[in-house]
Amino acid sequence: MNSRVDLRWLDELQLHGPAAAFADFCKTEVKRRSEADAEFSPATYEVAIRLVLTKLGALDMEGMQ
Repeated sequence: MNSRVDLRWLDELQLHGPAAAFADFCKTEVKRRSEADAEFSPATYEVAIRLVLTKLGALDMEGMQ
């Protein structure tokens, strides 16, 4: 399944350090995953991104958990 995942919300965050590096990785990796994995779930991918950013402390101040 070639699903589109809209990660533009990551560009709106002012991320620094590991959180910024992780967001860049996710934006690059999402295309490969969505094209290579027939069972790719855009919703699960976004939940996972938000979880990791929360754990890195990047979303507490943004109120986006």
